[in-house]
Amino acid sequence: MRIFSLLFFGFISSLLIAQHSTLRFTDSPIYLNQQSILLVPFEGKMFLSEINQKLAQENGLNSEQILERFTSAVDQAILYTFQERCNVSSFYAMEDKESTEDLAYVFDNLSLEYELVSKTQEKSKLEKAREKLKKKEDDSYQGGMIQGGQIVTKRDVRERYMKAVIEDQKMLDSMHFKFNNKYFLFVNQLDIRNAYSDAISMQQMNYEREIKLHYTLYHKNGEIISTGISRTTFPSNLNNIDQIIKGYFPKLAQNIYFDLFQLEEVEKENKIKLNPWK
Repeated sequence: MRIFSLLFFGFISSLLIAQHSTLRFTDSPIYLNQQSILLVPFEGKMFLSEINQKLAQENGLNSEQILERFTSAVDQAILYTFQERCNVSSFYAMEDKESTEDLAYVFDNLSLEYELVSKTQEKSKLEKAREKLKKKEDDSYQGGMIQGGQIVTKRDVRERYMKAVIEDQKMLDSMHFKFNNKYFLFVNQLDIRNAYSDAISMQQMNYEREIKLHYTLYHKNGEIISTGISRTTFPSNLNNIDQIIKGYFPKLAQNIYFDLFQLEEVEKENKIKLNPWK
């Protein structure tokens, strides 16, 4: 795997419109400070983009190259954001056949499922406890069904994020034994879409594009700690892939950082210390 070199990025969060929706499965502090984390990238099939054609034209890249650029950029952004306070292991830093086989093993023992964002925002402590035992039927994503020999689809506009689900605890045990990590941060999906407000804004190219990064944090014992979406927006006329990566991907990582670390700890720091991308 090849990490793309980026010269520098500015800390411009005050200029960005950003939100994140998360669900914590614990009310206790996580205490990630100085902990070891294994960062697991998303699979290629989990990259959903509405702007690939314009990116290809602007940058002279094909779809596979665009995917590789964004996959490595997400990994780099999280690595540089978290490494000040954590010991982060990244598959992108392991350029050998064995690491590729390890990552394939992780993917083979991992499944993904949708979680309602609205449920995330409204859950009480009791509901969180119940969810650990049984997932509500209403939360499941119904893409379609067969009735009378015909496929019947149902439109569902409720927003969901993608959550990682461990199929076999042995996979976590194996990776923990090899990398000596206490936590697993799974990057589940990357979405880039046009956020049209109305037909006029679409015609005048006066709209934003939204980037959404879906993630799940697991403890080595198989317990889900936190899961959700990090998001930010960028202008519709920006198609330079280097500028998109340098200007906006650090914000995606910072949103996750703020969610997972205690806010009172972060506020004691006058400014998050982030290293330049090299």
